[in-house]
Amino acid sequence: MPTVLAILVLLLALLAGAGPAALGLDALVVRSGSMAPAIGAGDLAIVKPTKPTDLVPGDVITYRAQERPDVLVTHRLVSVDRDDQDQLRFTTKGDANNATDQVIVDQTAVLGRVIFDVPKAGYVMDFARRTEGKIVLIGLPALLLALDHVLSTRKQRQKGPGDGNRPTEYIARGRVALNNGATKAAAELFDRAIAADPHRDEAWLLKATCVARGPERLAILRAGLTVNPESLRLKKAVEITLAAESAAG
Repeated sequence: MPTVLAILVLLLALLAGAGPAALGLDALVVRSGSMAPAIGAGDLAIVKPTKPTDLVPGDVITYRAQERPDVLVTHRLVSVDRDDQDQLRFTTKGDANNATDQVIVDQTAVLGRVIFDVPKAGYVMDFARRTEGKIVLIGLPALLLALDHVLSTRKQRQKGPGDGNRPTEYIARGRVALNNGATKAAAELFDRAIAADPHRDEAWLLKATCVARGPERLAILRAGLTVNPESLRLKKAVEITLAAESAAG
């Protein structure tokens, strides 16, 4: 189980960038702490493209810096107004900053609104985007699976060749106990056989013989049939028990 969880985490990290894009969203790594504590440095901000007219004060928006369009800024929208050409203009501020941003944001520079963020996932996404990150995130799951196979094989060997015969041994000992009148001991041995291999319908049938006819026996047979729905012997035993109960009633 730990191996499976580790693989899932690694694959999710590899897909961190592609997942939001498939939904029409942008996944952006936050580089500074200007939006702390709401959004911290290293967080992964998920941005939904939004019409400028749909943005309202309080929204956290991502926009391109006026002087450096290649730089993205994620700040909170403080106010909205219009210029002489009736174009929207946005005033923004980082939650951790003492003053509003000096540059007024033009509506054409806005990418969208931040709908949620994933704490510290930006660091993982950055690593996954690099060549060495992709090598690790693709190769490590294969290594984990190989290690899991080796450990499982070793564990099976440590069990010993006789472990697979335990259900048969328990059933045989239970029959002896049942024939000697030790019903309780027999029932315990049949329980062990069922625990070792619940698909041995013989163990269910024998356990049912350890109890008096009635609801308890029927419950045992039905439990066995639930695990072994194709067992003709268990089906027949259930039918016979039901018929006996009906006749007794």
